[in-house]
Amino acid sequence: MALRQSLRKSPWKRLLVRPQQIRFLSAEPATAAADAPAAAEWVPPPHPTKFRSPKVEELFFKMIAMPKEELQLVSKRTLLRIDFDVDEEMAQREAFLAQGGVAAMVGGDAGAPVEEEKVKTAFDLKLLGFDAKSKIKVIKEVRAIAGLGLKEAKDLVEGAPKAIKKGIKKEEAEELKEKLEAIGATIEIV
Repeated sequence: MALRQSLRKSPWKRLLVRPQQIRFLSAEPATAAADAPAAAEWVPPPHPTKFRSPKVEELFFKMIAMPKEELQLVSKRTLLRIDFDVDEEMAQREAFLAQGGVAAMVGGDAGAPVEEEKVKTAFDLKLLGFDAKSKIKVIKEVRAIAGLGLKEAKDLVEGAPKAIKKGIKKEEAEELKEKLEAIGATIEIV
């Protein structure tokens, strides 16, 4: 009873009024929730959040109702969509911590010169040339690797030396190099 009285005065009252938003907070569809007797009262989140957009608010409520695995997939896809490289960020964080982290920035060993060892983590796969006999095979493979159309892949192969794929890991670059060299292409990892 006390919860209902406090909700009448709170900004969460509107969530109780609109069933289309409540359905995202439960595992049951909105129709089933409306037909079922109210055995347990809905408890609002601990911190009210004000949203500028109703779409963002709706998305927020959908996301907090998702299982952890689905939420991780959504966040990974979102980071990929905005070109945010999680692996690169983790590498930068580890390098920062290896150099002493915040203690080094504040003044720990400020007089000692810090040797910066730049380890290359992103490589480019460059097509230098190809056998004339295996031109079609090379075009098909380049098309598959780079995700290009037929015309773009043909132009790339005929315009060698050109980079096929940029910013890839060393292991992936080695695999692709072996695959392309097996069909008659000359490849360099830069």
